[in-house]
Amino acid sequence: MGISYLLWFLVGWHYAYLKKWGWLILYILTAGGFFVWAIIDLFRIPKMVEQYNNDLALEILRDISIMFPDEGRNSDDNNVSKKAVNDFYITQKMQSGESYSFYIIVGIIILFSVSAFFLKPNNTEMKNKIVDDIMTYQPQLFKSMKDFFAGEKLNERQSQSFITLFLSENGYDNSKVYDEDLVLLRKLVYKDENDKQNLITAYGFFGYTKIIYEDENLKERKFGSYKNERKTKPYEYSIIESTNKYQKFERLNSEENQSQTKTREKNKVFQNSEVENKLGDSIQIN
Repeated sequence: MGISYLLWFLVGWHYAYLKKWGWLILYILTAGGFFVWAIIDLFRIPKMVEQYNNDLALEILRDISIMFPDEGRNSDDNNVSKKAVNDFYITQKMQSGESYSFYIIVGIIILFSVSAFFLKPNNTEMKNKIVDDIMTYQPQLFKSMKDFFAGEKLNERQSQSFITLFLSENGYDNSKVYDEDLVLLRKLVYKDENDKQNLITAYGFFGYTKIIYEDENLKERKFGSYKNERKTKPYEYSIIESTNKYQKFERLNSEENQSQTKTREKNKVFQNSEVENKLGDSIQIN
């Protein structure tokens, strides 16, 4: 069993160790069933080794019973004995042998994985699906004009420009698309780079595209309905409020400075008059 596990790392050579050459070739050609088959074999190796040993023991017992029959029995008894051994061997072989249902399941998994890999929609097809979904909510005239000037199917650059325009018209001027290839499916995510919010998420699988509008404003698929509404109002309000506060503070400071200046001037005039009076008195006495 340890040798089988060691050979499992060598791309399925545990099948060669167990004399299953056909499965070895299929295993190599499918890369372990896109690794699904390989993971399953990690749990099946003990049973596979046990079944191989049982089959080998049954073959040895059958060969011994055929090659060295009991000489004390007559020929009829020997024939009966051989038949009983063969029946027992075949029965045990069928019971201990691997079920064909497992290979059917593995074949279905491999066929499903290969089909999903090759039928996975590409980037352009998924973007066209998003464009078509948006266009179904627009007036028929708008859709007819788009089909006339750009065609029913857009290339990658045209479809990307259309979706970017749609997001921009709804207030998302800084959007970016992220493409993730997940082997059996493809994922497209349109994200607002300002607040890192997911706007549109699309999943492509088996030639089908599932589109999810994660922002509530985009679910109605309208152009220009919410343009700049959610972003400009808070900033305008904060600018007006801060300007008024600054002007009010500056006005209070200026009024206070003026009052202090007047007070200092009055004190200066009063001091000068006192000096003059004292000086005049001294002259009169002299």
